Amino acid sequence: MSADKMEATATAEVDEKLYSRQLYVMGHEAQRRMMASNALVIGVSGLGVEIAKNCILAGIHSVTLCDPNPVNSFDLGGNFYLNESQIGTSSRASLCAPKLAELNPYVSVKVADNLSSMSDMDALLALVDGMTAVVVTIPLPKETIIQINNKCRQQGACFIYSLTMSVFSMAFCDFGDNFVVSDKDGEAAAVSQIETILPENPAVVKVLEDQGRHGLETGDKVTFARLRGDVDGFLEDNKEYSVRVTGPYTFELIDVDLSQMEGTNSQTQGYITQVKQPVTMHFEPYDKKLQEPGEFMLSDFAKFDRPTVLHLGFQAIAEYMAKNDGELPSPGDTAAINQVMDIAKSLDTEKVLADNKAAERILTHLASGSKAVLSPMCATLGGMIGQEVLKACSAKFTPIQGFFYFDAD
Repeated sequence: MSADKMEATATAEVDEKLYSRQLYVMGHEAQRRMMASNALVIGVSGLGVEIAKNCILAGIHSVTLCDPNPVNSFDLGGNFYLNESQIGTSSRASLCAPKLAELNPYVSVKVADNLSSMSDMDALLALVDGMTAVVVTIPLPKETIIQINNKCRQQGACFIYSLTMSVFSMAFCDFGDNFVVSDKDGEAAAVSQIETILPENPAVVKVLEDQGRHGLETGDKVTFARLRGDVDGFLEDNKEYSVRVTGPYTFELIDVDLSQMEGTNSQTQGYITQVKQPVTMHFEPYDKKLQEPGEFMLSDFAKFDRPTVLHLGFQAIAEYMAKNDGELPSPGDTAAINQVMDIAKSLDTEKVLADNKAAERILTHLASGSKAVLSPMCATLGGMIGQEVLKACSAKFTPIQGFFYFDAD
């Protein structure tokens, strides 16, 4: 969220009874920002309906559903609003919208009914206008994803691309070049009691160890309160000072010189309080991050090498779709699975698959189950991505930066 969008524009009062639990976490200011935000959900299969549900329950201003595709049998594995009698009858968005709208009377749930096909790029890109966050939850051609991502960057909207394929899933977040996070962790400001302040250049502060670590990071700012002793007159109460952390119980006051301080070398009374600062994050667009993913956010430290395998696998699936009219491999289709493997090997510049039978097994399972929509995976990733949408809308908590992979294999 850019700095000029940090101010809440919602004028409606927060319903404290309805949102009582999340207000303890989000706070009124973040809730009002959410109440002024609009989200576009592209794709309303199992994952899309979970994300839409979570955003509606959280109380953002509006959710627009975009999915002209008719219901298919795979949707029934994860979309709790669809049933067998609806297969092939109508679009997923139009069937789910009335039931989603019942979840929260304060949220406007709309259907993008002016879009007849996902290939209508002009109509699809026009939906991005006025949105705070855009979430794509179904496989689309790489060129389409790149165009939507670029339009989001032009409009200042946060872009999220997320997929589930059987027990495998991925997410990508691009919140723009300068996304301002008002509170990176939601924790209360750290408070510590001072043990001593050393008269050095720069000044060194040590807190009482029996009260725990100070919890600060280099670049944080602190204020002092109830100072007594020899530094009284050299340091001011309630003035902000930048810190450089030197240990769990010590830190330096940047540009504060107390080396000329007269008197004894200690200060035994006073408190420091962290002053939480907004953090500006820089994100890279999808096309650039696809080629240079950088460091992956881990979901399981026992699978530290899994993200690189899945990153390659999802790229191979996308290339397979491009060569087969947008179709995913059918379950048990050996020829299709072999084609995905061949594509993956051709893309494997980092030699991820070289003499790696375990990686080949993962890609085989990914290709074979790419059409599968599993309710537990949709619920899990839907909760995660729902949180990313709320981070985009509220500017609170640190979002995923780049790619994230999760699997239940």
